[in-house]
Amino acid sequence: MVLMSGNSSNPVVESLMQWIQQQSDDRREDYEVARNYYNGEHDVALTDRLKKFLPPRLQFRDNFMNVVVDTLSERLNVLGFNIEDEATSEWVWDLWNSNRMDYTQGVIHSETVMLGDSYILCDWDSLNERPRWTHQIAEMIIPHYDESRREIDWVSKKWLQHPNIGDEPETRLNLYYPDRVEKYVARGGVWAKYQDEADEAWPVPWLDKSGQPLGVPFIHFKNRPMGSDFGQSEIINVIPMQDLLNKTLIDLTMILDTLAFPQRYTVNINHGSSRLDIMPGSVAEFHSEYDGGSVGQWNAATVDGPIRALEALVQHIAGTTRTPQHLFQVVGGAPSGEALKTAESGLVQKAKQRMVNFGNAWEDAVVMALKIQAAFGQGVGNIDEIRPEVTWDDPETRNEQAHMETLKAKVELGVPKHQIWREMGYSQSDIDLMDEDATSERASESNVGAEILRSFQAGTI
Repeated sequence: MVLMSGNSSNPVVESLMQWIQQQSDDRREDYEVARNYYNGEHDVALTDRLKKFLPPRLQFRDNFMNVVVDTLSERLNVLGFNIEDEATSEWVWDLWNSNRMDYTQGVIHSETVMLGDSYILCDWDSLNERPRWTHQIAEMIIPHYDESRREIDWVSKKWLQHPNIGDEPETRLNLYYPDRVEKYVARGGVWAKYQDEADEAWPVPWLDKSGQPLGVPFIHFKNRPMGSDFGQSEIINVIPMQDLLNKTLIDLTMILDTLAFPQRYTVNINHGSSRLDIMPGSVAEFHSEYDGGSVGQWNAATVDGPIRALEALVQHIAGTTRTPQHLFQVVGGAPSGEALKTAESGLVQKAKQRMVNFGNAWEDAVVMALKIQAAFGQGVGNIDEIRPEVTWDDPETRNEQAHMETLKAKVELGVPKHQIWREMGYSQSDIDLMDEDATSERASESNVGAEILRSFQAGTI
């Protein structure tokens, strides 16, 4: 049951709704362009000739936008969190696994790189009695920043929903403040307050046990924000190059269709053809007012020009986005050794830069989860003293032998084994399991040793 209470006739409220709508429309347009190009949905104009043999369902285009996004996002993999308090560290990693963040982190990273922005909502899962992290569609979210502090003051989430089958859709809007959540609904263009069945008040309070605000429960991931409130799409600057590449591909197809083979013709010689057939072996018939007949042939056209143009465009996309060209297309085999390291240096550096910004966001998500746990459940550790630090997988394609030699040297220098395991690519779950196995093995060896001693004392061995 949905409870409604009063129409929003306040002009200030109506003005706020209109302002949020305008911001949402502006952001949505940019996001849709980037999302469509990532998915290969490009507007391509075919000639009438190509439409004859290319089916309408076929989107005739090549797509390198997903390569740019995936190549970077696949290098961003959270392995765990460094937290001094062991109990808190275990609790955070259990929460990570319970929320299936091994998958969700990939969605967040890919969307942030693709669109420039992505969001996580941190709230309380009353069913499982634990904090919850959920990915939020970027098109629905607008964060509103304080101009002086450059921090989120509040967040609006706007979406369309169908309450019941057959009912008219309604527009929902939630406003998330540090101390409350205001819910609204619009039907027929009229805004009204909205309450879910579980809501005991409007607005819904968002406070800790001492009555202090918990903070805005949204975490904003931004790609290359450059001091802005929003991030920048990794592909938005090379979309024109993708369009030109598609156009060049059409040019190449037209050459292959009409000029990639010799074409014969006759002048004033009737051989039963009354139209220009464009296919191998066909003979075109022409008529002239001058006397005399002749036959001839047009040689096949070369496709070197369009092919070189396509290669140049791929090089341009690779250079502009710092994506190694061998990941677009392998010609003569991929580089190896030092050549591979040099080819991927720009990509690796870019990944490390994203790790700083994305890592700060993940650390904020952990802190917010700890606050929510303390507010709605049993607290874990001293929140004021907890400083989580993200551990990332190595973004560099490495030489395993050289990497193991480096790790061996670090062991000799006294680097803790857990850090060595992380650099080897093991997740926190793997590390915890190895610790448990080591403890079990030590206990087993101790039991065997004690049994041998007892047998020796008894004279049985």
